[in-house]
Amino acid sequence: MNIIEGSVVFLTGADGGIGRAFIPELLKNKAEKIYISGINVEALTQIAQEFPEKLFPLKLDVTNTEEIQNCISQCSDVTVLINNAGVELKSSFISERSADCAKFEMDINYMGVVKLTNAFYDILKNNSHSAVVNILSVGSLILINRLATYCASKAAAHIFTQAVRKEFKQHDINVFGVYPGYVDTDMSSDINEYKISAEELVQNICEDIKSNILNIFPDEMSKMFQNSNKLNIDFYT
Repeated sequence: MNIIEGSVVFLTGADGGIGRAFIPELLKNKAEKIYISGINVEALTQIAQEFPEKLFPLKLDVTNTEEIQNCISQCSDVTVLINNAGVELKSSFISERSADCAKFEMDINYMGVVKLTNAFYDILKNNSHSAVVNILSVGSLILINRLATYCASKAAAHIFTQAVRKEFKQHDINVFGVYPGYVDTDMSSDINEYKISAEELVQNICEDIKSNILNIFPDEMSKMFQNSNKLNIDFYT
């Protein structure tokens, strides 16, 4: 089943590189309506002017509980939540800023996902053909040099994704985990490795969502890790 067609999407980090690329791809796949959320309201408002009948900008810092509740109050028709907002702060663990980096990344990359998923749970449960799409990273499964705290935050979000997938299944809510490698956005501007474009990335993601592939490895780098044993989380009761 193509859960994108006719869907009402709530997209976090819509003002960033991957978020901006998601918007036209979701519309191409016949999403009915997209709430585009992020911290740059001016940018979101400009984006929404392209398709004012389809795009609805909302101010959202995913660490801000009040802003989350404000979004929830306006978005009771959401069927697909895309947790895309994320940050990456490059530093070695022994740098004097490492603890601050770790908290900042964990607050957005992990707790932001947890808070948004928790906030939208009742809405998704009450609507048909619902799904959560968490944009994770190959850094959820491996350690990348100078990204120890980033990888830790993405690993936490990976474990959460696998756990809630099992819980949400009983309410027919699909939970997708997306594990991209390097993406050609501002966040990776200093990396001199092959980087998939944000446009190709989201195209691949949407194709796999339509095929109901729950663990998505959307580029050549990420496919090297698609058989990682870390995807198989043991559940104990």
